[in-house]
Amino acid sequence: MNYSADAPQYAFRCELQLRWSDQDLLGHVNNARTVTLAEEARVRADTAWFDDAAKVGSRVVRTQRIDFEAPIRYGPSLYASVWVARIGRTSFTLVHDLWQQGHRCALIEAVMVEVDPETGRPVPISDEDRELLEAHAADSSGD
Repeated sequence: MNYSADAPQYAFRCELQLRWSDQDLLGHVNNARTVTLAEEARVRADTAWFDDAAKVGSRVVRTQRIDFEAPIRYGPSLYASVWVARIGRTSFTLVHDLWQQGHRCALIEAVMVEVDPETGRPVPISDEDRELLEAHAADSSGD
């Protein structure tokens, strides 16, 4: 397997499946599909870290930034690592990186916000969730 050399040891890791239809006319995975691949890795990490599947639905992406570093191609295995970079009062930042054949193809940062499912308004991260996030965090300071 060819996971990130940059990801912390405690990062969540998985292999992602590509489809032939993910390619564009240039023969590499379309940039919009890269967003979906990052989402797949993030949801898998979230469900691995939290026992309650409903927790996944109580978070929304506030911002997302992607650095495309190398083309992703259909065929070779694609691996993802996901870890917590920062934990605030109502949000946390996840870092995802996608690797293929020894090269990082994309680095994605997503700010996730805890929301009240009824109002959609931000709510503080519970102590229990904070503890689980801290187990996968590089730094838990800040807001």
